[in-house]
Amino acid sequence: MRMVSSRGGDSTYQAMMENLIREVFGFSFAPWFSRGLWDERYESHAFVEDGRMLSNISLFKSDLVVAGKRMRAHQFGGVATRKEARGKGLSRELMEQIIKRYPETPSYLAAHPGVADFYPRFGFRKVETFRPEMAIQVDHPEAVAHRLEPDDPAVAAALETRVYSEVLDSVNAQPIRMFHLLMDYPDGIYRLPGCGAIVVAEQKDDRLMIADVLSARPIAFDTLQKELPFSGVRTVDFGFCPEWLGVTPDWKPVDGKEEPFFLRGSWDLPARFVFPVMAET
Repeated sequence: MRMVSSRGGDSTYQAMMENLIREVFGFSFAPWFSRGLWDERYESHAFVEDGRMLSNISLFKSDLVVAGKRMRAHQFGGVATRKEARGKGLSRELMEQIIKRYPETPSYLAAHPGVADFYPRFGFRKVETFRPEMAIQVDHPEAVAHRLEPDDPAVAAALETRVYSEVLDSVNAQPIRMFHLLMDYPDGIYRLPGCGAIVVAEQKDDRLMIADVLSARPIAFDTLQKELPFSGVRTVDFGFCPEWLGVTPDWKPVDGKEEPFFLRGSWDLPARFVFPVMAET
């Protein structure tokens, strides 16, 4: 058994990682890999034996805006160990190796509640996060919005030119945002012809989750919402800090037991915030 790492990953490495992720989490990285979206920003650290990946921890080198200031931080994700390899300290060794390599870089992660006790051993601290929402009626059955595919060139272009929040945002996470478009919102990408924005959204009952808004300029939510092709909506949830839409949302605390969030290192965060869901690994 040997410890390895990769930034980009050749086809053999990707196949090993795909097999591990399928076994542990039940989903596939293949659509992401096949489009060449894994680059040097996403770094995998793993134990490999006889051509099989036994354990992995990945990190994404995030360029963030936090309270109007730029900072580099590492977002951890892809923490996975095969059943037969658990209890052997593999994840611990990987985490120790990563922290040794990047001792001063602030880090963050959204953890599975079942393994939340693992991270404080390495200097991570649990913090309260929030979810912005707004009570509003959206009833626009006649709205003309054009549904786009994730691979539409207009989507890739919008990811490069979009406005970011100055409260908190990840400004270099285009590959991660594309992952979520491919996996989570393939049928939820809409171009709004009037305002020119691309909205990523999904309705469940009377709640509309707006996961992202891709716009080259700030836009008033009052203008944008008139073009949303949804009906029966009474509450809008935002998957990002929406101040640049002119929105003052209600900030609802997230249940820290069900959705634990951890930070490591020095952070100067605003009082209420949400890390963008589309940039989450």
